[in-house]
Amino acid sequence: MDKSEADKVRTEGVPVWRSLGAALCLAGFLLGCDSYSDIRATLSPSDEARFSRGQREATACWSCHDVTGSALKVGPPLGGIMGRQVGVVPAFPYSDALRASNWVWNEETLDLFLSAPQSLLPGNRMLSAPLLDSRRRGDLLFFLSRVSGEENGPNSAQP
Repeated sequence: MDKSEADKVRTEGVPVWRSLGAALCLAGFLLGCDSYSDIRATLSPSDEARFSRGQREATACWSCHDVTGSALKVGPPLGGIMGRQVGVVPAFPYSDALRASNWVWNEETLDLFLSAPQSLLPGNRMLSAPLLDSRRRGDLLFFLSRVSGEENGPNSAQP
């Protein structure tokens, strides 16, 4: 197989716009010109560093979740998650465990869930390993709360 055939096999089935979009997104992130410049402009230098660390943590979520939007993927979208009742995104097939939880997502409930998703809510379908480092969870939650439009998650029912 020559180089052109190998290139064709590698890219077959992947729309050019998708590959280009991913490359541009990565380039924007690496160059610091991402779509969050309006949020970053409101943050202190220490909060901007925390936001950036949280954004890096969120890359692990992107394979299963639309982190800032509303698209359904393997997992429900995380856009607007702060203050949202658990298990209510239309057309997403939540597990019985999540639907029955009667939780509202906020920084406290997400922190607990991300630290031990399977032991906290047995039967949920989140396959991610627990995020055990509290600083990493805090940075991720800081990022999610800012991109969700919530400075601080509302107080709500605790698990």
